[in-house]
Amino acid sequence: MPETEKSNRFYDFVRNIETNISKLATLEIKTIVGDYQVDQDENIQVKKDGEFQILQTRINLIQGDMVTNISSELVTDKYAWLRDFHARKEERGHEIIDNNVKAIVSLYELYKKTKSVNLNEENIDDEDAEI
Repeated sequence: MPETEKSNRFYDFVRNIETNISKLATLEIKTIVGDYQVDQDENIQVKKDGEFQILQTRINLIQGDMVTNISSELVTDKYAWLRDFHARKEERGHEIIDNNVKAIVSLYELYKKTKSVNLNEENIDDEDAEI
């Protein structure tokens, strides 16, 4: 593979990581109760004559800002269990983001180590191939 093609692949890989990391900057957790559907763009659509309540949290992971929207009915004692459920989802969301970032960093480190490997049909199974 020519050196410029290797360089371009590495550049594309780094750009892809940067793009996806920026998408990881906001964690959004939604807990929805009621008669609704979610469209292909993940927008909530109330079904005809349907009602729903929502508990939604957006967390900016870079700035640390957190905004929670909650339907007034869900603030009552009757829905304390639902608020607890939502809080556990927030905790799990943080774990998932943390694991995703670790996975991206690991992939990046692996790519840096292996980008110069020159494998072909003759040495692909060779245990002595240098990395």
